[in-house]
Amino acid sequence: MQGVGLVESGESIVQKTGAKLRHFRLLRGISQEQLALECDLNINTIGMIERGQKNPTIFTLQRICDGLGITLATLFLYRGDAADPAEDTLRHIDAVLRQLPPRDVERVARIVDELASFGK
Repeated sequence: MQGVGLVESGESIVQKTGAKLRHFRLLRGISQEQLALECDLNINTIGMIERGQKNPTIFTLQRICDGLGITLATLFLYRGDAADPAEDTLRHIDAVLRQLPPRDVERVARIVDELASFGK
């Protein structure tokens, strides 16, 4: 049985997963080397996964997701084809906020609340 649902529009699930990981890495603004260090993986492994040349284990995917500050659910549910540019902006904001300490996140939330109520 050939992988039902594994290949869509010429891209394998391994390639799509690698592209998603690259997307989230770039959103976070870190290099492959920085991610490799964070995940205790070889930089070549990160590169091969991102290019869809290596099929990572679920354990390796979890380590990478932890390094990116995302969940496995986020990785697999993210479609990457948002027609609304605001979605990409919100994902970027989310990625940045996940890197901040909780106290700073609360400060940002207060600022956003003030901006939202401005002019009402």
